Amino acid sequence: MGTTENNENMEEFDTVTLEMDDGSEVEFAILDEFEMDSEKFVLLGEIEGDSVTDDPEHMLFMRSEADDTCTDEEIVLTVIDDDEKYNAVVDFYTELD
Repeated sequence: MGTTENNENMEEFDTVTLEMDDGSEVEFAILDEFEMDSEKFVLLGEIEGDSVTDDPEHMLFMRSEADDTCTDEEIVLTVIDDDEKYNAVVDFYTELD
């Protein structure tokens, strides 16, 4: 499993802890934010020790939304349940410069 060495820059990433299907909690760094078709998305990379993984198996794309309960700096992350939509997001992101 690969990692990106970000030891001294780790504090530069916003982080989020997600509960996985098995009930475990995993911490992710928000690596990137982007828009596609007027929707906002984020790319998350799993944090392993003091580094962020660059292994695609440990990265997630999620929809980013703000709702009435959010402050200016808060967002709500939701799973992209539709496989076709998820694949479209991945394809779109890989085409970005």
